[in-house]
Amino acid sequence: MTTNRRIMLIKSSLFILLICLFVSPGSFCKQINNRFSVEFSERFRFVSWDNAISLADTAHAATTFTRHRTFLKGQWLPSSKTEICLKLTNEFRYYFVPEDKKLSFNEIIVDQAYIRLADPFEYPIALTIGRQNIMLGERFAVMDGTPLDGSRSVYFNAIKIDWTISPKHKITAFYSYQKETDDWLPVIHDQDKKLVEQPEEGICVYYTGKLNKTEIDAYYIRKNLDSNSVVSIQSGINTIGTRLKHPVINNLDYAIEFAHQFGSQNDNNRSAFGGYTYLRFKPTWSKSHKYIPYSLTSGIVYLSGDDPKTCQWEGWDPVFARWPKWSESYIYTQIKEDKVAYWTNIFSFYSEVQFRFASDIDLYIGYHHLTAPNRSDDESDFLGGNGRTRGDLFIGKLSYKFNKYWSGHVLWESFLPGNYYFRSADSYTWLRTELMFRY
Repeated sequence: MTTNRRIMLIKSSLFILLICLFVSPGSFCKQINNRFSVEFSERFRFVSWDNAISLADTAHAATTFTRHRTFLKGQWLPSSKTEICLKLTNEFRYYFVPEDKKLSFNEIIVDQAYIRLADPFEYPIALTIGRQNIMLGERFAVMDGTPLDGSRSVYFNAIKIDWTISPKHKITAFYSYQKETDDWLPVIHDQDKKLVEQPEEGICVYYTGKLNKTEIDAYYIRKNLDSNSVVSIQSGINTIGTRLKHPVINNLDYAIEFAHQFGSQNDNNRSAFGGYTYLRFKPTWSKSHKYIPYSLTSGIVYLSGDDPKTCQWEGWDPVFARWPKWSESYIYTQIKEDKVAYWTNIFSFYSEVQFRFASDIDLYIGYHHLTAPNRSDDESDFLGGNGRTRGDLFIGKLSYKFNKYWSGHVLWESFLPGNYYFRSADSYTWLRTELMFRY
């Protein structure tokens, strides 16, 4: 047995032992102190696609792998106003194609580590300090602080304040900082895994309220991007946005979110726009007829693109929302255009239908007709496109919940490229199955 395999075996054994120590006596811990809780999850995914990155059959870029994510989370409430949380996560992959990618145990990271203080000054605020998840609104601007590690983690290294002004009005403010790799907290079997391309600093003030039946969000976000040895671009991005959601009639909701960005991109000024709007209908009679749609949605997504003919930067920056909001597969096609899950220069008409066959079985069907406000950049890897039609994206997802511990889904996506891409661009098919245990 080689030294590397011995090290991997030892660390794997330690990790399994750690899980056993935490999970096995879970009920015993609750008997000693009912303020302590433990959560354990194991997620298994099988993922396969043909040429989602290259859009070229000739590239022979088929990819098939399994990914295994394990997390262990402990929460302690030493008092009614104090919460301490620690979460450890590991995710590794086994590749069938390409065959030259070797199995690796990968890293065990500190996914969350924070302390939360409620009403520290006898005032209706909560202060959270440390590594934490932050998801605001419909996740259009704030969702994921670590976009390059996929769904392994989404944390922010942040200081966050939640101020409950009244039951219907709340303000969340945070400051965050993320380096390219995690060197702030211990990492077992450190692989120097990239979390972001360049250092990111963020400041956000986010208001959430309700006026009669109308939901209202308003926010300001400042994101600074520092240059490094790989990326020379420096940016200072200000984002001001608002979201409204209102019932038009019974069972029919209307929502709109719109934001403007200004600031700098190196020596250039920035002026970009982004947002979405949709109508969602949930018929009451669908509850008694399982083959009638549970919900029907139709909407538009607009994210401005940069015009290379101007000295101003007009391309939308997804701020802290580089995640698969509209598609799990299309984020890979964005790699050669810019970065993974970098939603920009997109105009989409979309429709969604959701069936709820039972309380534990859902079927989702979605369609996007994708275009681009601006033609493809001549300097990108997708050369040759002379139009603005990105193509047509089809999505189908069947979800099933076996019981309170086990759930799973099958997700299928297919994309037919248009003239935004090079002349011989080929379609792709993308498939994922998932089985998750959560305790």
